[in-house]
Amino acid sequence: MRLSIVSGYEKRSITHFLWYILFVLIMLIALFIWINIKVRPFVISITRGYAENVASNTLNAIIDEAMRENEYNFVNVIKNAEDNVVAVTMNSADTNLFMTKISIGLKNRIADMDEIEAKIPLGNFLPYPFLAGLGPEIPVKFLILATSAVSAREDFVSKGINQSLYTLSLHVVTDVGIYIPAMHSSVTVENEIPVAQTVIVGNVPDSYTNVEGMDGSVQDTVLDIE
Repeated sequence: MRLSIVSGYEKRSITHFLWYILFVLIMLIALFIWINIKVRPFVISITRGYAENVASNTLNAIIDEAMRENEYNFVNVIKNAEDNVVAVTMNSADTNLFMTKISIGLKNRIADMDEIEAKIPLGNFLPYPFLAGLGPEIPVKFLILATSAVSAREDFVSKGINQSLYTLSLHVVTDVGIYIPAMHSSVTVENEIPVAQTVIVGNVPDSYTNVEGMDGSVQDTVLDIE
């Protein structure tokens, strides 16, 4: 029968090693908690801001290119025999063609982009506001993908006596997916883009009456126009 004798020094070494392993585990757990509580939300917030700017700038560039390449007739102006504008309607053919072009163009342009790199100062990750913007910059690389939905909106706004402003706008809703190593986020970007405006001027009446009620009183203002 053989006896294994462990010296006091060896016991202390094993104890120190176990404490070291425990310390490392505690530090790893603390690092994981810190990343999820502080770093992760901050990185997601920063990358969302970058993604919003990229989506908006790309959309504006695609619209500018499309307008330069082709002439679109977004509205049909209907006039009477006296050559006065009596109606304005959206030209569905050109408007739908334009909406399809920018929707597909935005999706493909963003899909072809390389990784985006955001540089964040180390001090921004620390829980001390006075350290924000200080320290070495940590590069954060991420990819984005986008899908968009484009719809047309028509608005008529009164601009005076017998005058109306017709505006045709495109409402673009872009859903941007943000892909970071071990993280994922998304952001929705909305853009309202006027593409056509027309002032409709009617005949000016001989008189204009404005009746208003205020504090129980009635006021009648008559404007004679000659």
